[in-house]
Amino acid sequence: MSIDHLLTQLDLRDYQADALAYADGRNHATVCLPTGTGKTLVGCAWACSVLAAPGIDRILIVEPSRFLVEQTTEYYRQHTTVPTEKLYGTTSQADRRNQWEQGTAVVTTPQTAHNDIAQHDFDAVVVDECHHTTGQHAFAELMRTATFDRSLGLSATIPPRSESTVEELVGPIHRWAYADLPDEHVPDWLGAVYDAQYPPSYREISGVLDEFRQELDGTQFAGLPELGRRMLARDGALALADTLERDTVMSEMMGDRLRPLLSKAPDLHKLEACRAALADHEFEKAVLFVDRVCVAERLAEELDVYNPEVLLGRLHSSTGAQKQLVENAKSDETDLVIATAAGEEGIDLPAADLLLVWSNVVSSVRFIQRLGRIMRQTENRRLKHAIYLATPESPDYDALGRGIRAADEAGLNLAGIDSDTIVAEGTLNRVVEAVDSTPSRPGELATALNKPYSAVEDLLKKGVQEGHLCYVYIVPSDLNEWPSAVSGLAEKFNLSGDSLNIGDGATNNLSPTASDRCYIRNNDVLLLRAEYSHLFATDDVRLSASFGPSHAERSTHSARGDAATVAKEMDDTLTDADRFYATISVSSSQPPYSIQLSYHGTAIEPVITAICENATAVATEVSGRIEA
Repeated sequence: MSIDHLLTQLDLRDYQADALAYADGRNHATVCLPTGTGKTLVGCAWACSVLAAPGIDRILIVEPSRFLVEQTTEYYRQHTTVPTEKLYGTTSQADRRNQWEQGTAVVTTPQTAHNDIAQHDFDAVVVDECHHTTGQHAFAELMRTATFDRSLGLSATIPPRSESTVEELVGPIHRWAYADLPDEHVPDWLGAVYDAQYPPSYREISGVLDEFRQELDGTQFAGLPELGRRMLARDGALALADTLERDTVMSEMMGDRLRPLLSKAPDLHKLEACRAALADHEFEKAVLFVDRVCVAERLAEELDVYNPEVLLGRLHSSTGAQKQLVENAKSDETDLVIATAAGEEGIDLPAADLLLVWSNVVSSVRFIQRLGRIMRQTENRRLKHAIYLATPESPDYDALGRGIRAADEAGLNLAGIDSDTIVAEGTLNRVVEAVDSTPSRPGELATALNKPYSAVEDLLKKGVQEGHLCYVYIVPSDLNEWPSAVSGLAEKFNLSGDSLNIGDGATNNLSPTASDRCYIRNNDVLLLRAEYSHLFATDDVRLSASFGPSHAERSTHSARGDAATVAKEMDDTLTDADRFYATISVSSSQPPYSIQLSYHGTAIEPVITAICENATAVATEVSGRIEA
């Protein structure tokens, strides 16, 4: 018996209902709707409808990038009652075998679906961005190999040269144009992410860089391997090899092991994604931002069909020559402008209608400035596109996520890109997910993720700063690990810390370290306060808190009382703040001890209450230990 699946929260507009009716009226169909008009919602509605048909039990949804897999999965979960799972090729074969059996709908990339074709059996398929279903593309390989009773293709634009192949492999095409949708708002410009997966040789290079991270952890050179990972992910093997040819500390320490691997690796792993983005969009002029000169010059060779002009900035040419290059870039003969960071300032090209970002920058200011190069509209108000070429599961996605979030905060809405989704793709999210409904210590996470302690600690701090995580303290089994005053006495009198016992009655200043923190996802705080009661308490312990909305203002306000009193005072005071920084102290003369606990996190009531209750639990446990 079939189960009825429904749309939730959203209703179809008239033209979307027409598109659904077209798709429902045949076994195989392709719907071509303009960008920004809700193709995904049509796909959701079709999935709900087709799953009600006899013999249609499961549906495959293929997306061209990891980013779209994430975004589409979340969309189906929010807006349909269809149980939806996502699956990636980076998951181990054994785990993928089990995952293929989960969910009524499974969202994945065509590469993963084609590679695992023997392991899955679906009755229907949604092929998003189906204009890719040509030639040797994984979309085409999947549709040639697999058999589906029902299929729906979705695209915003299908080039005439691809029409016959798309109709053969997916289904007959029906187009709707903006002119057919008089009640619709046409956006000025749209954003998209094109994935550039690591080739196998890059993963070997990345593995060696991870080995260097382990070897150099805790030294003054600990940041070099991470710099290498960013170069590789952002700009490719060419950029890292170019750096290692220079007389630098990085070259001296890591060059001998990395150069042989780089010599065998593709120079530009983003090149095919870049070519695909250029081919997928009709444009009068495109601007491609690249950070490294060596990469910009190579791209000019590889993309010579677009008659590119390369702007390298005044450091690489005279002022007069630079001015002439900018004029050349503006000419109608130049279809593509390739600009490095040094050349960006000279570009003001409102006529450009396609922005491509090869090097995703950490600086949110530069991210926003780049958007400004093409955002200003011309009189004909052509639809413009901003395309980000990004490497999944790498620092490249982290930088892109921060830039998109900063653009959101600055009021620049990247239509077509969900900032929450792109943030979820980065390495930070893997650490946040590793916390996974359990209070987790940094050392445990470092072991689980096979990453250096310092790297995980930095990511945990970032997770707190960006509002994903908070932390509480756990009391160590040996209290001598905490008392800084006792440690000082031990050093002064040349005694071992173990020879000093807190229970002897000395007044001790206890100060926990970051290694004694347990990290919790903000969304899990309420649940974990109940499940891990030893970390939280509401006993009658007098707390003294100094706090504020920033590190510089951490002593601006104060509160005293039990956990509930201090939490309410903090919550009321920080009503308009996004964050809090607090030091909570507890002092006792009988038994004699004092504790100082530093916290910071998102200024929301559950987190504030949790840290006050944690300070109470710590004080209660320490008091009991000393009295015993």
